[in-house]
Amino acid sequence: MRSGIEDARVLVASDSVDDAAQVVAQLQSQHREVRASTRADDAEADFDEFKPDVLVLAFDSIERAEGYSLRLYRRSSFVRLHRYRTVLLCTKEQLRASFELCKKGIFDDYVLHWPLAQDGLRLTMSVWAAARDIFMYENGGHARDGVVHSQQLGALDALIGQQRLEGDRRAASGAQALVEAESHVGAAIDAFSRRMAEKQSPAVIDVKDAAAWSRELERLKQEGVARAFGQTAQRQAPIAAWPANVQEQLATPIAEMRASIQRARARSVVILAIEDDEFARKLIANALSDQGCVLLFAEDAAKAFGILRRLRPSLILMDINLPDIDGVTLLRQLKAVQHLVDIPVLMLTGAARREAVANSMDAGAAGFIVKPFTREALVSNVQKMLHADL
Repeated sequence: MRSGIEDARVLVASDSVDDAAQVVAQLQSQHREVRASTRADDAEADFDEFKPDVLVLAFDSIERAEGYSLRLYRRSSFVRLHRYRTVLLCTKEQLRASFELCKKGIFDDYVLHWPLAQDGLRLTMSVWAAARDIFMYENGGHARDGVVHSQQLGALDALIGQQRLEGDRRAASGAQALVEAESHVGAAIDAFSRRMAEKQSPAVIDVKDAAAWSRELERLKQEGVARAFGQTAQRQAPIAAWPANVQEQLATPIAEMRASIQRARARSVVILAIEDDEFARKLIANALSDQGCVLLFAEDAAKAFGILRRLRPSLILMDINLPDIDGVTLLRQLKAVQHLVDIPVLMLTGAARREAVANSMDAGAAGFIVKPFTREALVSNVQKMLHADL
């Protein structure tokens, strides 16, 4: 079990043993597993065995770096689907070309490194950032959302703590008010007893004093009991209002958290449509545009491989006839990769031939959609595969 970015596997590919050793030494200060691959004949075996998170291309020309990557891609189906990031080392004259290659998605990042590094830590930082992207992918791809939610929960927890202290203070005040009320009532009864003793003879209460008794009892109720409990009620009033006040104060942060969670859930639903027909792509885009998901397209298997190296979709829609590889073969390759095997795949076909259906189901397809399809049919099948409304 890898515990952090320091455990990321970094493979340095080069046709120069000395150049590779230099880069390996620099990166070993931040990563525990750094290895060099310098023999062209061993490129595929080195990659498949080491399974790098970051591939550093330390060749003396962009053309050689491209040639290495292309050979690796062609020879190994594992390379096409393995999730990793590439960092290209280049010269000052190659900066523009490196930028264009990264923009096209051929490589992920580039660093001006030859003949001398302009920024000694730039390569280390680029590799660290690439490894961080991979670890975010492994942990669900939404670490930033997790940070936001943690901050919101922290603020909410602090607010609840403050309100708890306020509630304790008010409860203590109410308890003290009851003690004081008891004392006031006791004192009023004592005063009442003293007054009655002064008005009475030691023997028998005079009936003529009934009116005086009534007045004293009323005085006891008004000056003693009523006043004491009136003061207590005033002290207890904030306690009665406290739950409503807490609910009102928590309403806004709770609503914000709910909205944030909804946004995160929407962003977490990613659908990859592998379809070479432009009209079919438009139909899919129109049908799913209002379903609260991220929709990505690939016109062929090569572009699909590039996307799948960088993220893990929630669902894949795949045409059974692709220009560079047939859909059933691509499906088998996807199902052979551990982190992709559980992704449901809906096959898109213009003719539901029994053989095609059987082969696709044997390869691991979750279902079929026959083209041309309606919006309702597509949305229904997508929601069924996701086991929830988008």
